[in-house]
Amino acid sequence: MVVLMEKSLILIKSILLSLFLLLNKISYSQSFEFTKDYIEAPLIFSHETILKGISIIKPVGGNFSKYSKIELSKVSTDIIEPNMWLKDKLFSELGEIAKIERLLRSEDSPLSDPVFEQFKHIPMYIDDTLEQLVANPFVFCNDIQKQYNKEGVFFDLNCTVPFGFFNKYLILRLQFEDMMWYFTKITSLNYNRFIDLINIAETFSAKK
Repeated sequence: MVVLMEKSLILIKSILLSLFLLLNKISYSQSFEFTKDYIEAPLIFSHETILKGISIIKPVGGNFSKYSKIELSKVSTDIIEPNMWLKDKLFSELGEIAKIERLLRSEDSPLSDPVFEQFKHIPMYIDDTLEQLVANPFVFCNDIQKQYNKEGVFFDLNCTVPFGFFNKYLILRLQFEDMMWYFTKITSLNYNRFIDLINIAETFSAKK
């Protein structure tokens, strides 16, 4: 009887594992190509939004890896003006930028070291950046570019937000494919990592 129950449990676990792998495969029908230095997981938003999360790609390990990522979502509404939509979306990113500001101002931040006191009055120190973000965040962004790749047309808003000796690199992208708008956010505090993430984003494929 015990042996039969154990076999039943093993069978149930196998079925559940197979279902998980199948659902995982379906979930990532829109995907990127990346190396073993990155991991992919489902993107789940903690609040109601017009975006339906698909996946998030992050570097493996590292204390700052959580600040480098690609987020891929579907937009659940029609977009008539892609440029205006991206500009509006930038304002929703200001909260996340403020978190970076609090991190860099924290007591354990390298910028809290007395050696940096002498630099607090240089142009575009953290205070100046925050004031400018409130007044006009687009001063840190290039003009929105309409471009094409193998999947169709996409629109890019590329921004670099300075925090003293650090930069927050950010790209907000809308891709139109198969009568659906996809939103991709690419961000990092490290330029080299940012370039790697851009290269990964360029491999986007909406698999049929």
